[in-house]
Amino acid sequence: MENIKGQLFELLESIQGNGSFETSGIEKITSPGLRIKGIGEIGIPITQMQIAEIIKISQKAPFGKGSKTITDTSIRSAWELDSDKLSFHNEDWKGFMEKVLKKTKEGLGIESNSVTASLYKLLVYEEGDFFLSHKDSEKEPGMFGTLIIGLPSTHSGGELLIRFDGKENTIDFSLPASNYKMPYVAFFADCDHEIKPITSGHRVSLVYNLIQNPGAEKISQSKISAKVGQMAAILKSMSSSITTKPKAVLLAHQYTPANFSLSSLKQHDRPRAELLLEAAGEAGYFAALGLVTHYQMGELEGDYNEYDYRSRYRSSHSENSSDGTMGEIYEEYTTIEHWHNGEMPSLGEISIENEDMLSNFKIGEGLPIEEEEEGFTGNAGMTMEYWYHYGAVILWPKHKHIELLSTASIPVRLDWLNYYYQNWANSELNSVEMSQHIITRFSENELTERDLFSTDFSIVASVLVNLKNEKFILDKYKALLISVFKKIQANNWVGLLQTFEPKMFTSIFEQVASRGDVYSLNHVLEILKSCSANPSAPLDVFVQHHIQNIPNYLASVQLSELKQTNRIIEEEHLTLKNTIIAVLEKVLTFSQFKDEDTDWINRTLDRITKSMTRSYVNSVLVVVIQNKKGNLAEKIKEICISDLTGRTTVKPTPPSDWKRALPNTKNNIEIWNILKPFLESADMQVFEYKKGEAYRRDMESAINSVTIDLKLETIRKGSPHILKITKTQAAYQKSLENFQKDIAIIETLGV
Repeated sequence: MENIKGQLFELLESIQGNGSFETSGIEKITSPGLRIKGIGEIGIPITQMQIAEIIKISQKAPFGKGSKTITDTSIRSAWELDSDKLSFHNEDWKGFMEKVLKKTKEGLGIESNSVTASLYKLLVYEEGDFFLSHKDSEKEPGMFGTLIIGLPSTHSGGELLIRFDGKENTIDFSLPASNYKMPYVAFFADCDHEIKPITSGHRVSLVYNLIQNPGAEKISQSKISAKVGQMAAILKSMSSSITTKPKAVLLAHQYTPANFSLSSLKQHDRPRAELLLEAAGEAGYFAALGLVTHYQMGELEGDYNEYDYRSRYRSSHSENSSDGTMGEIYEEYTTIEHWHNGEMPSLGEISIENEDMLSNFKIGEGLPIEEEEEGFTGNAGMTMEYWYHYGAVILWPKHKHIELLSTASIPVRLDWLNYYYQNWANSELNSVEMSQHIITRFSENELTERDLFSTDFSIVASVLVNLKNEKFILDKYKALLISVFKKIQANNWVGLLQTFEPKMFTSIFEQVASRGDVYSLNHVLEILKSCSANPSAPLDVFVQHHIQNIPNYLASVQLSELKQTNRIIEEEHLTLKNTIIAVLEKVLTFSQFKDEDTDWINRTLDRITKSMTRSYVNSVLVVVIQNKKGNLAEKIKEICISDLTGRTTVKPTPPSDWKRALPNTKNNIEIWNILKPFLESADMQVFEYKKGEAYRRDMESAINSVTIDLKLETIRKGSPHILKITKTQAAYQKSLENFQKDIAIIETLGV
């Protein structure tokens, strides 16, 4: 494998991008017409007097630590002004910037890209100022690099050292800036760079974020076409080494997930990635762009004086990065979790090992592109976390695809199923066979409740329609259709029923409708309703069969149980009460087909009115029967009126005295013995319990654990405080409120 790796990188390194990781130049002096709020117009060259005025209104370049902003001159010392305080008023400055930007694109090898320069800050480095090695964060969407323009000002020192891929370039602004010239430098954001100490004078510069606009053209194929065959041969030779994980060929640069795409690849990465992607197709591979993320968590080393306990923050290595570093590493792993959105789906999040990666450098060394620090928490010390996001081309042979998918998540497999469905006629993809493989490898055991509530399986029905293989469904997929029944949309079920003989799905519908789940029953009825809107002889027979079974289906569910008990359903914001209402409304709609079937009406009525709790009658049945016609609706209405009339025969009256019954509980006996004389007293309305906090807390807990007409209030005067317990008429007031609501409902029913 090492021999293959050597051949692969030898070929990759023969492909060079047009530019370098940095580019610099010197231009003739052009006044930007710079005006600074609070000072006015700044002349060029900038005088020492003007620099002194700028420093007066500037701030020391800070470091972000969570919600804090601190200055640490052992890491960075400089003055800065934000862009909102700067404006340019010389029309020639626009032409100057266009010329510099054109040369920058040429130097970085991105001539075909649409790039803009977004002003970030004005920086002043005075004698002794410096900035230790760091990376620039991608401060706005599309940012890929930094452009620095030196304003003419006399100084010495302050060399900018830029490092990447083992190379180091030094850019010195001091000579041109001290001699009426305007130097500039641009570099990619993931380059390590530092500014050496200023030895005299002041280094003044404008800093811009380089932003890549969408729609970059593809690199010319003439550069890589001659190499495609060679790379394809190398990829074919390593096919046998790929088993359950894909291979990741790491590119040279790091990228943030927000700014990662083929068009955003830097320097040599772009043509090398295109070579791998094209050769992969010729070699019989799938290939995609992705980020290989190497994570490290370990001991935070540095000055802890500025940290709060429990403080936590995350940043990219930049002028806002921390001064902490990674000490002993406690945990370390590598994943592929960020994929570029290409034409085909990804493999989802994958954990990979060193043997799954091909790289000509050691991962996890140098500065990461993201980091996070956490302060002391409990007995744990301070920790540092690093994220290295390496651009990569992910490769796997097409003949190993099913094996790799077998360990992928359900959503990933469904994405691929949809991909094959959308490319059904593509013979190269072998979509029919691949779809069958994916479907048959779903396991009932892996379809957990959470999977079912978070995933749409409708594509499964669409693929089965395309397969038109009745035996395949009955032999391979019947049990699975029952498991995912609710997650296939009604119109997709109708498509299945129209494509095949509906009766082959009868047992599936019966099992789902009878499993005691009101959500499943509602979905069955919704599908039957959709079938009724698309009539055909076979569908009509199918629908009538299940309408006949509605009384049996209703017997399996608890219609009057309105309290949600399934936490996953709650998280999906599905309302149990509304689902029960939807079920009953559909039952009433279907009852028109059974209006003359007395036995069906009576059996259905018995199931619906079996448990007549107040909440079920008032908030479900009364809602359902509004403006409904037919025998079933009328009979439900009669029973509701009878129930409401029974509840409103006698109007509630207030208690005659303050005596209250002891709650029927075996818990907290000692506390209820304390309260017994108070509760049994017809005259006492208030009891003051003056005890320590623990005793008061026990008393509150006991009272709150039962339903009783008592109100609690803590009087925070004296020591110990007093728990004031007051008798109320809450039960009577609640009964009266319910009585009045029931009377109003009776009136709406026309009684």
